[in-house]
Order: sequence, then structure tokens, then C-alpha cells
Amino acid sequence: SVDRRQAAPGVKTLRGRMAIDLWGGRYAESAAALEKTFRYLGWVAEAGMPMPLVVWHNWQHHGYDYRLPDIFPPNPDYGTGEAFKQLAATCKDNGAIFAPHDNYIDLYPDAEGFSYKNISFWPSGDPVRGWLNEYRGAQAYRWATDGFWPSMEKNLGLIRDFCQPNGYFVDVWSSIGPY
Repeated sequence: SVDRRQAAPGVKTLRGRMAIDLWGGRYAESAAALEKTFRYLGWVAEAGMPMPLVVWHNWQHHGYDYRLPDIFPPNPDYGTGEAFKQLAATCKDNGAIFAPHDNYIDLYPDAEGFSYKNISFWPSGDPVRGWLNEYRGAQAYRWATDGFWPSMEKNLGLIRDFCQPNGYFVDVWSSIGPY
């Protein structure tokens, strides 16, 4: 039988877009490279195809998947805050969606305000482990389902007010099993 469920509202916005999945680079240089890319893709837009979705993964203040949920301001190792704003503006000004990467599955013990009351536990009493950032030797724990909301709300407000992204990539939720 045919699946008759309605698509989520965002599907219409994303349908037909190429995804440019960027995991590194400096903000200013990447904005300049994207500007060129968008010029080359102009013919795509003229033919009625939407401009791409740009997912920018490694921008979090302390580095990718480290000290979550402490993601703001953008990591200065890759440029200034103004350059990050320009990266977002370059995408939006060219009709592309700019979606910074975020994560509300993993909570790291060295994050500001970490508390065991915000993580999940197995029936045995052991905390549910999340991602192991081997590079940093940092073990994350899974957020309690009611624990992440204040951090997410804070971060979404900070990034919204900072660079007004027209998209957002929340990692893991769509691909992890229940815990």
C-alpha cells in the first residue's frame, strides 16, 4: 500500500536541494568559496532547482562534539564571530539554507553546569554512555529526556540572535534508537 502520511512541513523546503556537508575550514575563506560555488550554481536556480542546503558541522566553541552543550560563541580557531556571521549571510543572500550543526544527545561532564540529574540511567543505576570523543579522551552521557530543553532553548536563542540561520541541523535524534 501507499504511505498516505503527510510529509513534515520542512520537507517541501528541502526537497530537491543538494546538500553541501562541510566539516571544516575557516569561516571567511569558506564564505568566499561558497560565494563562487553559488555563482556556478546560478544556472541551477535559473532552471528552477533550489539552491543548496549548507550544513556547517565543526563550529562549536570548544570544538566538535566536546563540552556539549557549551557551543556558543563560534570557535575562534576558525575565524572571528563576524566571519561566521558572514558565512551565514553568504548562504542566505544566495538563496541557500545555512544550517549549523548541533547535538542534544550528548552531555559532557566538563560542560558548564553539568549535573547527573540531567542524564539518563539504566535500570542497573549505571549512567547511559553517549559518544566517546577519543581524540579528547572525553566520555559523554545521554541527556535525560526532560533535561536538555533549557540548554537547547538557550543555544537556539543565542545562535538565532547571532547570525539568524535559516536552517538548523540537530544531529543523532533521527538515527539513534530509544534509550
